[in-house]
Amino acid sequence: MECAVFQRRKLLRRLQEVDLSPDGAWTLLDRVQTHTSSADDRERLAHLIRVTTAVTEQLRAELAEPELPAPQRLSPERKAKRKRQLAKAARRRQRQ
Repeated sequence: MECAVFQRRKLLRRLQEVDLSPDGAWTLLDRVQTHTSSADDRERLAHLIRVTTAVTEQLRAELAEPELPAPQRLSPERKAKRKRQLAKAARRRQRQ
């Protein structure tokens, strides 16, 4: 369990590397699409894409991992006595 928590913290730290507001991200995207961007703009966009892709892949991998099987009981499961009594009574009724 702790391992998953630490992995999530790493992902959150990675997302915090991106220091763009939503408006700033849209203006950056507009500049890159209209070819008026600088090399710094393209580098920021590439970094944003790398971080987003890495985080998304990590989250998908976590979802794809199978869950651990439930632990087995130490003692065998007890059968209910009443079920046996009902079964015996049903067999008696069928014989008659």
